[in-house]
Amino acid sequence: MTEKREKEPLFYIQQPNFQIPENRMQTIYSSRKAEQERKQNENLLDFAVPKEVQKVPEEKIEKTAGQMEVQEAIEEFESGREEKKGASFAFTTEKRKPSFNRVKSFKEMDTLERLDYLIDFPKQLPPIPCTFETGEKAIRGFLVSKNEEWIEVKLFDERIEKINLQSLNAIKMIGLRS
Repeated sequence: MTEKREKEPLFYIQQPNFQIPENRMQTIYSSRKAEQERKQNENLLDFAVPKEVQKVPEEKIEKTAGQMEVQEAIEEFESGREEKKGASFAFTTEKRKPSFNRVKSFKEMDTLERLDYLIDFPKQLPPIPCTFETGEKAIRGFLVSKNEEWIEVKLFDERIEKINLQSLNAIKMIGLRS
């Protein structure tokens, strides 16, 4: 990998001087297995070196006593945690809420909700062709605007037709045709 970066191009055509970024890769890691091996090696050293040779300052003895208290507290906490493990799992799932709210499908919406959905449809997407059914006829086109009493529908032949909201029975999506 470094060999490719050290090679310079053979032919320059108005290229700036590039500064190659420095690679920063992981240099230190830890794992439970490595920690266990380190502890085993320390234990082997304790057996190999006599106690008279090992001299520990008093400060370290006080720290180890404090560390022992902390270790005991951790062990008590974990033992209590293991006993309640099944109950705590059930508790966490009960409070969990979905990250997204479920949105009604178009078929589940009533007529006014469908109109609001079509009006608020993202402008980046093409409009959805629909069939607007009234008592007398069915009009096919795209919803253009809506006010308190009327909706405007742009027909496929580019005409705009007004429909009274009171006479509107149903709205159905047609879908895209190829």
